[in-house]
Amino acid sequence: MRCGTISPMLIYTLLSTALAAPPGFHVSETYEGCELSLGPADASGVIPMHAECHWPELSPATFKAAMSRFEDHAKVWSSVQSSTAVRTEGARTLARQVHLSKGISNREVMMWLEGVDVDGGWRFQWTKAAEPFTLTDGYVLPSKDDGFCQGTAHPDGGLSVVYQLSYDPGGSVPGFLVRWFQTSGLEAIVHELRVYLAAQG
Repeated sequence: MRCGTISPMLIYTLLSTALAAPPGFHVSETYEGCELSLGPADASGVIPMHAECHWPELSPATFKAAMSRFEDHAKVWSSVQSSTAVRTEGARTLARQVHLSKGISNREVMMWLEGVDVDGGWRFQWTKAAEPFTLTDGYVLPSKDDGFCQGTAHPDGGLSVVYQLSYDPGGSVPGFLVRWFQTSGLEAIVHELRVYLAAQG
């Protein structure tokens, strides 16, 4: 490359890296049509994970139809062993979920799950519920589990997906497993979602 010139590929890389991450986040990698990024730690020290994807073979209608079946989320992600509805209040559902992760005890949590229409698509959002329940023996209660997964029409056709998660597994977790979850774990989340949606189409 001549001095004073920038290759088209470098320009594309710089632009694509700058476009996806929300303010304060930095892109860590690209993977399967997605740009994955990590945000600044929140007040509790949790680092949120963020993915923005363009999957041209999929549609917002497929996304909404598949993700609105809350009880099927264990079929979407291998990290969710079960998602059992407890009750419904208006547009939101209280569900008891069991989460799996390699190298640590199962996590069990009560979650508020809700689907909302957004411009051009639909959003599935969740937050840890302050509901008392009896924790299964040997399981651990996560300290935090908040996030959303949104599917909308992409300007170039197909599906635009934004996924964001702030998760603190609670208990004692080695640092290397936390880092694994922020990288390979996020890769698995978007990969499994894409595969599941493709199977529904």
